[in-house]
Amino acid sequence: MAISARQHEILTKTLELYIQTGTPVGSASLVDVVDASSSTIRSELAALEAEGLLTHPHTSAGRVPTDAGYRYYVDALMVEETGSTGPSFEAPEGVGNVDELLQGVSEGMSEVTRLLAVVAGPSALGDSVARVDHLPLREGTHLVVVTTENGLSSSTTISLPHDVPNEEVRGILSSLNTFLGGYSVGTDQLSSARRYLSDYNPLAVGAVLQAVEVLGRATERGLFIRGASALFARLDDLDPASLAAVVEVFERRRWLLKLVGDSLRRSVSSSGVVVAIGAESGFYNLTGTSLVASAYNRHERPFGVVTLIGPKRMEYGAAISTVRSAAEALTQHLDSRF
Repeated sequence: MAISARQHEILTKTLELYIQTGTPVGSASLVDVVDASSSTIRSELAALEAEGLLTHPHTSAGRVPTDAGYRYYVDALMVEETGSTGPSFEAPEGVGNVDELLQGVSEGMSEVTRLLAVVAGPSALGDSVARVDHLPLREGTHLVVVTTENGLSSSTTISLPHDVPNEEVRGILSSLNTFLGGYSVGTDQLSSARRYLSDYNPLAVGAVLQAVEVLGRATERGLFIRGASALFARLDDLDPASLAAVVEVFERRRWLLKLVGDSLRRSVSSSGVVVAIGAESGFYNLTGTSLVASAYNRHERPFGVVTLIGPKRMEYGAAISTVRSAAEALTQHLDSRF
């Protein structure tokens, strides 16, 4: 959105004051931080409101940001953050395994930002499939074994029509390994795989894909959440609707799994930090919240995602810096120690 340099300054200062105070911002507050007269500021505030970046609760009140105003502000922050050398986030030392590392990072992120910190590992997102094998047990029954990139294996049995020969099952799995190898198992991938395997018996393909989906499905294992107490300690800073929305996310783990999974895909696609403001998360119940997330890697492959969730009136600069730094620290630790 094209606005003038003066409007950019006024909008930025309005956002900063509103985030700090939680009260509508008027020209009297801005005149001390913007090099312009009160009448000029009032005129520019009206112009920014006409652009849909600001609004006001009632006629005599100051302005508050709209979601579009937050988006403009965050996009500007993201540009400023690129290449910046802010304080780095230190991953915990002396941890014995990956779960302890992820838990320590979630605790540290929450302490730094006083937001809800969610760190997800591969099992919380749906493990990446390295290989799918099968073992014929008896006529029409097969053991399907899924091995993930982390070296973990799980299995289940499936029943196939008697007229499906073992050679066709081997062909299905060979093609499936070529198609799915190294990618997270999700609905989109399995739908595409079904089309890719259209030359094989559809009942056999369906049974195999259903088994792979069940074995690779996301679970709460590997999901580390910290910060509920930090949010409750800020009751005076948060409006009840925003707080209730964050608590609801915390309690509904199914929402969290989808949120972090979507965040991972968006971060990998954009190669960096992503910020979802209000309904941009895809959950209209969460219009009072924002989410800041970034993927982290292990051996140059996406391994998980670090996320901060809080009210829209959060310190975005600190959240973006913390998430970026935490993802970099996790990537470094995973590459060097695990």
